[in-house]
Amino acid sequence: MEIFNVGPLELLLILILAVIVFGPEELVKYSRKAGRWIYKASKSEFWQSVVGTSKEIKDFPRQIMKDAQIEETMKEINALNQSIGSPPASKTLLEPDPAAPSPQEDEVPQKKEEPPKEN
Repeated sequence: MEIFNVGPLELLLILILAVIVFGPEELVKYSRKAGRWIYKASKSEFWQSVVGTSKEIKDFPRQIMKDAQIEETMKEINALNQSIGSPPASKTLLEPDPAAPSPQEDEVPQKKEEPPKEN
């Protein structure tokens, strides 16, 4: 679990450093202040707009696919491929066909050049 891209071990290191720097008595006072500040910040209008914008950015590619009807088109292509016996389009686009000849097999054999004859 990560909060603000800070993992559990990093959080533990921060807490140990805080105890060393502030001491146990002052740490409680500063922790209370920090908690109140984080609570106020998370309830502010600015933070709500940042979170909303972040969600919109995450959903943007999905929305583009939905608007362009790419998913339906891929389903239609897969259905047509299955009816003619080809692999699904997503596999065709991502993986080479094992039955297809490799590019080396398609190449025309090159003649070996002979060294020039010495007279």
